[in-house]
Amino acid sequence: MSSYKLCINTGLGFDLPMAERLTLIKKAGFDGFFSEWMPGAPVAEWAAQAKELGLIYQSIHAPFNNVDKIWEDGPDGEAFLKVLMDCVQDCAENHVPLAIIHAIIGFDKHTPSDLGIERFERLCSFADERNVYLGFENTEGEEYLAKILTELKGHHCTRFCWDTGHEMCYNHSKDMMALYGDQLIGTHFNDNLGITGNEITWLDDSHLLPFDGVANWQGIMDRLRRHHFKGPLTFELTRTNKPGRNTHDPYTAWDFGTFVKQAYDRAVLVAAL
Repeated sequence: MSSYKLCINTGLGFDLPMAERLTLIKKAGFDGFFSEWMPGAPVAEWAAQAKELGLIYQSIHAPFNNVDKIWEDGPDGEAFLKVLMDCVQDCAENHVPLAIIHAIIGFDKHTPSDLGIERFERLCSFADERNVYLGFENTEGEEYLAKILTELKGHHCTRFCWDTGHEMCYNHSKDMMALYGDQLIGTHFNDNLGITGNEITWLDDSHLLPFDGVANWQGIMDRLRRHHFKGPLTFELTRTNKPGRNTHDPYTAWDFGTFVKQAYDRAVLVAAL
């Protein structure tokens, strides 16, 4: 029996009330979950439902649609910094220990700025004061993640969230744990088919169930244990195909309960490796 707690995202490509999702996540066997966030999200309600069910509210995924503006001059960067701070505040007020942050969005972005670091340093200080960790996720634009995790690692809150699927496509299967494993705070475990064309796009980031893609799960768990990670194994999955793809066709007949039970069974297999 694995000693790892197992958590999963709540979206999964379905449209159900959160209370129903959490009930089915608990029934499947998971120990906890993470949620998406937007301004006005009823985090207190979700936290109360989690407490009632005995589920860990592992993290909240902050928005990333305008995170590139953080690195650029102008009011949009300050506005999006405020959005991220509001997300962190919701974490603090509802005892959610971790906010997941993307450092950048955009495959054509490769030049992180000192202005962006200054803004993210304000976010890190804000999080430090509230005892909320920030898990910066490996995505496209590795230069931005590198600058944050190098220049801001002095902040207690500044940590790394390892997305196994992003590593396989966005990061060309580079060993991101070798770079940032000493700062690991959480995982987004998922599978995909790697880079499938001449150009990397978001279409390759399929978030398949483990063992339905080409990921080396034994190697993933070996790398995780090499860095003595003891936190929950958190899975980020979906039932939904990306446009023009049919990778998720085997899942389409499953309802939420079936999908999340399949996900749990795969998670148990991963944790046992």
